[in-house]
Amino acid sequence: MLENLGFYFGLFEKFAFILGAIIYLIFALIIVKQVATMTKNINDMFNSVIIIFSYVHLVFAILLILLILVIL
Repeated sequence: MLENLGFYFGLFEKFAFILGAIIYLIFALIIVKQVATMTKNINDMFNSVIIIFSYVHLVFAILLILLILVIL
């Protein structure tokens, strides 16, 4: 049992990182939705910059999941 403890801890660690990255991806999707709603209601000269940043954030969240799956 004790010789498998490292395996089980590693498995738990992988699961925790993947779950955290998925939750972060959901957060990034919510940010994109909120920015879209905000820019629809508020007209400003920086709306396009904010939209670009929200989509870049979403892409980085997707890349984070891919990186975690490759590394772990």
